[in-house]
Amino acid sequence: VMHFSLPQIPEGPKSRPVIAMDYNLYVRHSGGFERPSQAGEFANRTYDAFRAAFDKQYADKRIPLELGFHFALMNDGAYWNALERFAGEVCVKADVECISFRDYVSRQDASQKQASVGG
Repeated sequence: VMHFSLPQIPEGPKSRPVIAMDYNLYVRHSGGFERPSQAGEFANRTYDAFRAAFDKQYADKRIPLELGFHFALMNDGAYWNALERFAGEVCVKADVECISFRDYVSRQDASQKQASVGG
C-alpha cells in the first residue's frame, strides 16, 4: 500500500501555508462561498502558489509536487483555470512528468519510465 500526502504550500500575500488542493484554496479565498466576481484574483493567487512550489522543487531536490483536485468549478472555475495554466507551462519542461497516482504506482511496480512526457 502506498500513501500519498498533499503538501502545504505558501499562498497569498502573507505566504500562509495551505494544503495544495482546490477545495482548501476555495475555503481560504472565499470562506467556501461562491465569489465569481473575484475568480481572476483567485486563479492568479492559486497559479502563483503552484508555480512557486514547483519552481522551488525543480531548482532544488526535485521532490514530486502533488496537487489535489476535485475538478469542480468552484469560484467560477478559478482553480481549474489556474491548474490548466500551470500544467501547460510545467508539464512540457525537460525532466518533468505530469502523471496520475495510478501511473506512478504502476511504474514503481514495474520500474519503468514513460519516454515521451515532458520537454
